Amino acid sequence: MGATLTELIEQAAGEGPVIIQGEDGTQVSLQHLLESSRCIASDLQRRGVQRGDRVGLIIENGPGFFRSLFAVLYAEGIAVPLALPSAMSPGRYIAHLHRVAADAQIKNIIVNRRWLRILEGGRGDPGPPGFTFIDEEDLSAESGWLAGEGDAESLAIIQYTSGSTSVPRGVCLTHQNVTTGLDAIIKGAEVTADDRLGLWLPLFHDMGLFSALSGLAAGLSVVIWRPGSFIRKPGRWLEQFAAQGCTISCTPNFFFDYLAEAKDTLTGSLDLSRWRIAFNGAETVQAHTMESFITAFSDYGFRRSTMCPVYGLAEATLAVTFTLPGADPGVVWLDRDRLTSAGRAEMVDPGDRGAWPLVGVGRPVRAMQVRIAGAGGADGSVGEIEIRGRSVTRGYLNQDPGTLFTADGWLRTGDLGFFHDGSLYPVGRIKDVIIVRGENYFAEDAEAIVRDIPGVYRRNCAAVGVTTKTSQSLAIVTETSQQESSARRELITLIRSEISAHLGLRDISVHLAPPQSLPRTTSGKIQRSTVRAQLMSGETALG
Repeated sequence: MGATLTELIEQAAGEGPVIIQGEDGTQVSLQHLLESSRCIASDLQRRGVQRGDRVGLIIENGPGFFRSLFAVLYAEGIAVPLALPSAMSPGRYIAHLHRVAADAQIKNIIVNRRWLRILEGGRGDPGPPGFTFIDEEDLSAESGWLAGEGDAESLAIIQYTSGSTSVPRGVCLTHQNVTTGLDAIIKGAEVTADDRLGLWLPLFHDMGLFSALSGLAAGLSVVIWRPGSFIRKPGRWLEQFAAQGCTISCTPNFFFDYLAEAKDTLTGSLDLSRWRIAFNGAETVQAHTMESFITAFSDYGFRRSTMCPVYGLAEATLAVTFTLPGADPGVVWLDRDRLTSAGRAEMVDPGDRGAWPLVGVGRPVRAMQVRIAGAGGADGSVGEIEIRGRSVTRGYLNQDPGTLFTADGWLRTGDLGFFHDGSLYPVGRIKDVIIVRGENYFAEDAEAIVRDIPGVYRRNCAAVGVTTKTSQSLAIVTETSQQESSARRELITLIRSEISAHLGLRDISVHLAPPQSLPRTTSGKIQRSTVRAQLMSGETALG
């Protein structure tokens, strides 16, 4: 039948892993935490939680998140990790919470006390969907837990996508999906007893959650920081990461940009030689970001082979392809014109006109199959990335599978890519391909050109296609802190000229926005669809 997630974690608990709160160093052994979870599960059962009930979790990073997660699973409920109120404005958050709670038919939400007052004050009339907040601190740790039979085929977690659309999509993941996915991560990372995982990503996000669970399942100690600890002081976080002896990290690409910018804030000696794997995923991996980071921190012991570009998604319980540990990350330079016009990936020299660098994200992980639609196995043929395996979801909650799967059972990821020498190279999202005068342009390509232009705030920009009754154009929205009119005009001119020089495109509009104003998902990704809608409707205050 296979093991459930709690059974897998119990097997690891005897080896002595601990969860460490990065901010204050507080340690909780996994074994003690599971004992508490079983007692809390008895309280949930007394409160009426039954087999198959969906229970939401609004809990910040730390041991308490895992204590409640495992308690829900011990009570045979289904855990639904939810974004924290700090992820968006109060009004938008309450609306989001109601949509998700209604979609998942959540009856109870376990919440940190620090968020409870905000939520109860802003919730207004609960009305439909109707749910009850349970203060995490009110859950008693009394004996009386009634163990269930355990079923690896039953749902364990409903993982909501990070919010790139207005309609919530809950990825349904069984215990088998999760345990298979964790095994793929552990085997793909070649985890050893000497490893220690350091993580600041929010645990409600799929990369944060399943990375952390894989560390615990492998018997590793896991150091958990709150996201704000990294965002506010990246340099200080890096010093703590090294001081804690962490060897593995899992982060999006922007993490490395933030650290490179914060290099000058380092206050003492820093030894990164123990850092063995720096997983880079969750968003497009940028060649420039990798090279800048490696150059900036090589003197501190960071090795090129530590950088590990990966590809994954919640629908696969995270891992799809990994770069082999210890291997240098692969970068190829493509003929941009052939890629956009003919859908072929043809290699050129880095100095050639129109050369576009793309980063390889490795080979399929254990128990995962990956193919390119329409490629017939041929290298360099660009098409949609499709996947199949035991960690892949059966579908979204309350949504007809529709075209999610192919006729022969492969999941359509919505991403374009190609294989080269056995490694997968993602190109971009199908929905983000921009068509101007019949030619295809990739949003990621245009954004990579703009990011390094002086005056662009923290490399934040979005490229979208804008269509009117009479024309199609590429729109670039760029954050900038420039205030002087002359400096802003110069920035707009420079962006236009760089895009034109690289893409041969003149149908370009450039919009400047204040720092931190581009709409983002709860995981920090820029929402191109929202940017496009704002430009088309004129509702945005973009300058």
